[in-house]
Amino acid sequence: MQPDIRKITQSLISLPTLPTVAAQLFELVDDEKYQREALEQIISGDPVLTARLLKMINAKGEAVTGIHSAIGKLGFEQAKDISMEASMSRVFELKNSKVDLQKFWDHCSAVGIVARIIAQEYEPNLAADAFTAGLVHDIGKNVLLQYMGSEFEQAITLSKNRPCELHLAEKELMGLDHGQIGALLAENWQLPRSISEVIQYHHDLSRAEINKPLVALVSFADILCRILNAGDGGNYAPPVFNAELAQELGKWRINLELSALQPLMLLCIDELNKRNLTQYG
Repeated sequence: MQPDIRKITQSLISLPTLPTVAAQLFELVDDEKYQREALEQIISGDPVLTARLLKMINAKGEAVTGIHSAIGKLGFEQAKDISMEASMSRVFELKNSKVDLQKFWDHCSAVGIVARIIAQEYEPNLAADAFTAGLVHDIGKNVLLQYMGSEFEQAITLSKNRPCELHLAEKELMGLDHGQIGALLAENWQLPRSISEVIQYHHDLSRAEINKPLVALVSFADILCRILNAGDGGNYAPPVFNAELAQELGKWRINLELSALQPLMLLCIDELNKRNLTQYG
């Protein structure tokens, strides 16, 4: 094992635990009535999250002062997604980084939103996990920024100058990529194995075994978000659909010609614009 990799993996012991709100959201049972009540309790126990949710709903011209009403206005799924996003974005407090963390989280949020839209349109059985899987798919980048910030910034520069896929630049410079280190973090957090697999293999679909469709969904969403310039994940390679991803998406009757994708992309643009996550309009 290379020394730098050892430094990262040993540091995982001292990484923050899975945020309490995120852990509670993962444990919500599949019962809509119970979920709404539980979500209300989870949000109410977090003053910062409560304020964020109320701010978002009132920005739309509403006059909502209670969590129950806010969840009713936003809808359960959106309220849950916002809560998960807010919780996960607090995991790392990074200072003096040249990476724009807001744009990074914008990219992660956008991938979650687009993954959910795709699932709803083509593969509804994946919809429940789509947003969360998309949101955390790049969590390994946070670890690299935390413990190998200089090397990770060099990988971004290499991806931009060459240009090449960021995960390949990471492997060239550090001997591992954000998918591998993110999967270690997911294991440490005891996330569902299907989510961990998305984190590890969203750039290497051929190795997915547990839930290959979910990995393909997030890979597809990631590429669409790069096409739409939704946030910035530091990957400057031209966004392309490889043969294996095209084959998997073909099972859902998705035509990857840009003209055929236009209706889907317009749906995504409309939703992303509501959150100011893309320049397209």
